[in-house]
Amino acid sequence: MTTATLTPRPKTKVEPTMPGAYAGKLLRVDLTKRKCWAEPWSPADMRDWIGGAGLGAMILYRETARGKGNVSWDHPDNRLVLATGPLAGLPVWGTGALTVVTIGAMTNGPTSTQANGFFGANLKYSGYDAIVIQGQSRDWVYLYINDDQVELRNAKSLLGKDTWETQDALNRDVGMGGHHLSVYAIGPAGENLVRFAAIHGDYGHVASKNGCGAVMGKKKLKAVAIVRGTQALRANDPRGVVQAADDVAHDLKTDPSAKSLYEWGTLPGVANLGKMGVLPIKNYTTNVPYDDLTKWEAPKLRQGFDHRGHQCNACGMHHCHMAVVQSGRYKGVMVDEPEYEGWSGAGWTLGATDKEGVAWLNTQIDRACVDVNEFGWLCGWVMEGVEKGWITPKQLGFDLKWGDIQGANRLLQMVNRREGFGDLLAEGVKLAAEKLGGAARDSAIYTMQGASPRGHDHRGRWDEMLDTCTGSTGTLESGVPVHVAELGLPTRINPFNGVEVATQVVGIRGRRHFEDSIGICIFTGRTRLENLCRAIEAATGHTYTVKDAMRMGQRTAAVFRAVRLRCGIGVDREKPSTRYGSTPHDGPAKGQAVSAQWEKMVDTWYAGVGYDRKSGKPLPATLKALGLDWLAKDLWGSKA
Repeated sequence: MTTATLTPRPKTKVEPTMPGAYAGKLLRVDLTKRKCWAEPWSPADMRDWIGGAGLGAMILYRETARGKGNVSWDHPDNRLVLATGPLAGLPVWGTGALTVVTIGAMTNGPTSTQANGFFGANLKYSGYDAIVIQGQSRDWVYLYINDDQVELRNAKSLLGKDTWETQDALNRDVGMGGHHLSVYAIGPAGENLVRFAAIHGDYGHVASKNGCGAVMGKKKLKAVAIVRGTQALRANDPRGVVQAADDVAHDLKTDPSAKSLYEWGTLPGVANLGKMGVLPIKNYTTNVPYDDLTKWEAPKLRQGFDHRGHQCNACGMHHCHMAVVQSGRYKGVMVDEPEYEGWSGAGWTLGATDKEGVAWLNTQIDRACVDVNEFGWLCGWVMEGVEKGWITPKQLGFDLKWGDIQGANRLLQMVNRREGFGDLLAEGVKLAAEKLGGAARDSAIYTMQGASPRGHDHRGRWDEMLDTCTGSTGTLESGVPVHVAELGLPTRINPFNGVEVATQVVGIRGRRHFEDSIGICIFTGRTRLENLCRAIEAATGHTYTVKDAMRMGQRTAAVFRAVRLRCGIGVDREKPSTRYGSTPHDGPAKGQAVSAQWEKMVDTWYAGVGYDRKSGKPLPATLKALGLDWLAKDLWGSKA
């Protein structure tokens, strides 16, 4: 196989108006033509779209149109954008972030999903703000970046390896260890085009949503490996960046809404959400914990494991640990400490009580490289099906009962290889459930767009259900309420009042896309938005107020919505599945029927965001207020 190297280009002339903290270049990769080249992007786009999700949304809109529609997830013209933002590589906590933007395999619509680790910082130190990948390779390759050395290399020897094995092999091949080489790869699931395959990197960080790993697999791109480069970054106001970084760190260590995240990561979520009726238990068959929640409190989840820190680039948060199991069947095995969604997707959703087993299974899911949430919904659905008879042990190939960790791993490996019944399951919960029909369909948890929700029982968290179903990226789009008072919103609402819930979701819309554009982690993003605006202003020299930040995020949301509509995903699919939108029959949320208020919630949401309820399109007035006159003309023509 021939090796593609970086096409020689004249040195990029840095415009005098280019803001600080940017590398100023995109790395373009055409897998079909075996061609790589550097391309400058404009200071105007940097100001308007920042990076990350904003930059990716614009690339997706500009480059995936096909006639009056859009390319599908498995088309060579689909783009896979691996982007970071201007804060990446600077001393602000959690700023090694990676945003993956593509047309995803689960919804066949736009995707924006994030991972952390060291990829974003390594990319910036190599002289690039983003990688834009197109085409499909004839043979399996991986992309290697070491400053000006950019190559597509033969990946045949990596096939069949899981993500940890892939990183180990590439570390050996290039003679590097630690964080000198950041590797983001797909496992067997991505190679076999499992619809909910993810992209995993740096031993424990996952861009998990909407089948982005299947897109990478379809392109026959096994991995992207980036050496920590030597290119310098220039902040506009270095002292201001350090001051903002100190304020962000102080906020996270002392503010009551973020302090537990600083101390324990997301571990407290298990016990806390269980008390609120938001822990997903046995495929939503109950809202009552089946085990003593005190055993699942944060200190006890961390006890019994030999830990060492594995924090992301420039971050002082106390999570993302590696651990060694100290007792039981998995004694001596190294695992990555599960985040909350690992404890739920590999544990509570499956009825498991063995914490060591859950930690082990979560790591197998990461190594195979599938979305832990989707796998949890899938496996829990199969367990319920075997119990109730709409999936038989003969059909499945073995008997699978609640809490069976080894059985869950057996199912995982069937899905990875698309073996037997695993071939159908590899299509994801929605398509598998619709294929079986009847009680199987009615018991499955998914959105009608095709994606899976986050690892909560959204029947007790209506804001996330509404956000997931109306969003355009296959997951939460507005995010979660953080310091809502600085956005002029009430700090408390009735979580079961549909109008109040929808109004709050509208009010926070934009913050998540702003965070995902600047290159910061969602957890360190729990600081006040004003702190993030000061950090980005000091880094780039661009003035950003809280209002500016929200407006930028809302512009990004509008562009993602335009791509979604072009993909054929209309308002008729903005609904939860039967089980997902059901009414809990027990627990703290007993009797709270989201279905009774659903249409009113959606109506309120549409009126609040300024979108047309019938077509789903952002209204011309909304687009013009966001400075998107050109998009108004694209969507509305002469009516704009």
